[in-house]
Amino acid sequence: MKLAWCPGSMGELVQGTWEGKEVLISLTIDRYSEIEVDLVERVDPKSREHMQELWKSKRAMELILQEWGLSRIEEKIVFRRRHSIPEGKGYASSTADIAALIAALALLVERDLYEEDIARIALKIEPSDGIVFSKMCIFDHLDGSVLVRFPVPRYLGVIGVELPGVLDTLSVDRRRMRAQWEKYQKDLSEAFGYAQRGLEENDLSLLGRAATLSSWIAQSFFPEPIYEKLIEICSSIGGLGVNRAHTGKAFGILFDTRVYPPKKMLQRVREALRNEKADVFYNKVISGGARVMNL
Repeated sequence: MKLAWCPGSMGELVQGTWEGKEVLISLTIDRYSEIEVDLVERVDPKSREHMQELWKSKRAMELILQEWGLSRIEEKIVFRRRHSIPEGKGYASSTADIAALIAALALLVERDLYEEDIARIALKIEPSDGIVFSKMCIFDHLDGSVLVRFPVPRYLGVIGVELPGVLDTLSVDRRRMRAQWEKYQKDLSEAFGYAQRGLEENDLSLLGRAATLSSWIAQSFFPEPIYEKLIEICSSIGGLGVNRAHTGKAFGILFDTRVYPPKKMLQRVREALRNEKADVFYNKVISGGARVMNL
């Protein structure tokens, strides 16, 4: 049996059109999907039902086995999700599931696997996220290309704010979303500029500006009443900016962990949102990519 896990994201640092491409910069956090895979003589009905529920992951398994010329063993592969990320919130849960599954499967059948392979397979199922890459990157989540890679920012913390409800990536009106990005193209270019400088120089204040500008643009086509309040809270507690899941129900208040203790920031945000229907928690920004283990 093999085990792999992959982090999810607190939405995106920036998302939109850049240099004529539809791209994003995922904000990868220490929240994981964990999947185990095994080769058995017969898959029992309960396991088969569980795999069918994770149909995106199952489809990814079928595609990668086909590429490896191993479709003949598909009926003997069983996988189980041991730890999950909430779905439909904007945490890149489906991409994390797929990445963890493919990584564990590659270890099981002793095949080489690259980050680009995972991204390519995931994109055959739905628009995906840059969490499969160890570095932060400007990622074309439609064709799978990585346009620029950056070091992972140090000392960047995020207070997550999760709203009720879900939003399925496949249900998003992408034509309308692109129209809004075209309308705000000048602002988007500015946001990507802040993000690039911030990541290259580990300037967290620039990352906060990039996130806030991008989330403000997203607010024009995915409005959430709580947004303005989050901006006010961020300003009042010394946060750097507000980011969001551009197709989800999660927001983040970014801050410098060298300046403000995470526990204190979490307490202050929870107090400020005590009358709101929202889950509030802390995560740190980390490197992406699937990790594997022999069991």
